[in-house]
Amino acid sequence: MVACTAGPVLLAAWIVDSARFAVVVSAVAFFSLMLLGLGVDIWLTRQFQANHNDAGLLLSGNTTLANTLTDPVSGALSRTVLDRLLAELSKPNDQSEAALALIMIDIDGFKAINDQYGHPAGDAVLRACAARWRAMLRKSDWLCRYGGDEFCILLPGTELHQAKVVAHKLMQASRELIHVTDHAHRGIGVKLTISVGVSACEPPDTSAATVLLAAADRMLYQSKAAGGNQITAVFAAETIDG
Repeated sequence: MVACTAGPVLLAAWIVDSARFAVVVSAVAFFSLMLLGLGVDIWLTRQFQANHNDAGLLLSGNTTLANTLTDPVSGALSRTVLDRLLAELSKPNDQSEAALALIMIDIDGFKAINDQYGHPAGDAVLRACAARWRAMLRKSDWLCRYGGDEFCILLPGTELHQAKVVAHKLMQASRELIHVTDHAHRGIGVKLTISVGVSACEPPDTSAATVLLAAADRMLYQSKAAGGNQITAVFAAETIDG
């Protein structure tokens, strides 16, 4: 009789404990996500204060945050970081008198590389390009992967003619042979070109994020429509028809 009574009591207690456990797990998960988002915001704030973009150095020892902020394929900063950077750099402040430029890059014929040599070779090309471009930039510049084979570079304190000089350096660096391994484990050399769109505004304002990105994207489209392997630039404030 005691055993029959104790069974339901123990079962009820186990159900209650399980429910409490589920609530605790859900709460822990929720607060973990909040802390991760807070960590991203804190990191970006420190980045703006330090005016530095070496994510690997600043995030050393914090694997979770590093994985959130960097693109796992190319090693460039992620699209999430780009969006937040654009929003932050568009805020008027005492130091916003200088110009702000944006360079958008697309690798010409990148799909053919994946089709001919395999996706691992394509990933290797993205990593090599990102490394070369980063070497051409200042520590105050930001290299982000926009998506696919498109990258964006934010250049604080840079006017349009200066950004065009940087774009030409990036284009020249991209033309150097890249050595990768194809799907048959054969070493091959890939030679490629890039199309570039450049935009700039001075000084940045609250609309800079949308205007800069849209203008650079339109310039990139014009470069590709003209056959690729070229640079097209415009002041973001100018009206772009078409």
